[in-house]
Amino acid sequence: MLKHEVDDMSSGENQKIDEAAKLFHELREKSLSLVLATVGNNGLPNVSYAPFVNDEYGNFYIYVSGLSEHTTKLLTNPLASILLIEDEVRAKQIFARKRITYQCRIDLVERNDEDYETVLNAMSARFGNVVNILRALPDFYLFRLSPVAGRFVTGFGKAYELSGENLTQLVHIGVDQIRNA
Repeated sequence: MLKHEVDDMSSGENQKIDEAAKLFHELREKSLSLVLATVGNNGLPNVSYAPFVNDEYGNFYIYVSGLSEHTTKLLTNPLASILLIEDEVRAKQIFARKRITYQCRIDLVERNDEDYETVLNAMSARFGNVVNILRALPDFYLFRLSPVAGRFVTGFGKAYELSGENLTQLVHIGVDQIRNA
């Protein structure tokens, strides 16, 4: 293969990565809630959802009731998986919805933590007065979900491992890497 053919291939690959990066950021910015997968001490999984806000470090914050099953599981097991997924109505192909998955470490943000009020103010700005009503309830917990690994899928054969600072860099995954995951 000649040098300019190699350059053209890498240029084409870079363009695909740039397009995927645009879709990645768009999905992150437009998503208002995440799907939350937790596992309790009994080993049984639970899936739920929660509205969220982000910080500048790529962390997700959720404010959830202590009466919900996922909260109990988050308090006992500091690991979870989250999913941001394209709306079914907007998806061109239901089998290939755009989606981001993260494996996360979970930290409880205590009421006296300096981030507590800042995050709840951001939630209030994003979701309205309902957050202020929930703040008055004693059974709500604020959790920080810190991604440690992630993947972004834009369609068939278009999967990217997330890497780099804040897991925002995309690295295309081939079939062999998916099989070995």
